[in-house]
Amino acid sequence: SNVSHQRTPLHVEEVRLSSMDRDFEGSQGSEGLGDIVEPGGRAPPGMPGCHCLEFDSWWNEGKHRRFVYIRYNIAEGAFQMAIDEDSNLYHVPIAYGSRTGEAVTVWDLHVGAELDILGRMTTLQRCSQTTAEWNKYWADRLTALRNRLVEELKKYDTKKHDPWLTWHNKAKKEAGGADLRLLIGQVANLSLQLEEYRPRLAAQLGVPQEMLTIEDLPRQRREAAEAEQEDGD
Repeated sequence: SNVSHQRTPLHVEEVRLSSMDRDFEGSQGSEGLGDIVEPGGRAPPGMPGCHCLEFDSWWNEGKHRRFVYIRYNIAEGAFQMAIDEDSNLYHVPIAYGSRTGEAVTVWDLHVGAELDILGRMTTLQRCSQTTAEWNKYWADRLTALRNRLVEELKKYDTKKHDPWLTWHNKAKKEAGGADLRLLIGQVANLSLQLEEYRPRLAAQLGVPQEMLTIEDLPRQRREAAEAEQEDGD
């Protein structure tokens, strides 16, 4: 099983998000992401210092609504979950996208994302302010790249783009609601198209390297831990 505790039956109607929040205090990683994103230890200007992404959600069991608090540790690539008035803190190493069935990473998590976590379909409903700032920071950067790429491509290619390459949900204005995975796909695809005409510019306007580095942190961490274990054996 991927879960460190057995689930206990839940028979609670009250919402206790604030008490769950206390369960997580002190569980954040101490290292700043800036230290691991860039060799010099400097994060990109304006990048929010964010170790964990925090969301809350709920599901219905019969007539009862169960509230859940979800924290994703960016460097570890793992989730912690607290469920209303259940004293257990669940460590969940992996969750899946409900549409793709693939393991989710840092860039798949946003308000409105649907996850299969602990075998339950769960929509991330709200997020912390830090998580919203993180989401907005990367969404703004990716949107600016996408818009610039579209403008550059107009100079060389007059045919219409696939609609998905410029699609964004105008209704999704809530905090933390930007679909970063979609934006990454749009920027990657458009920069590949521009490469035909302006390879150097296309390279500059690609998906920011630090986003790839951040997504790769859990793998690097696992490999370092395995290497350390082998040395110790």
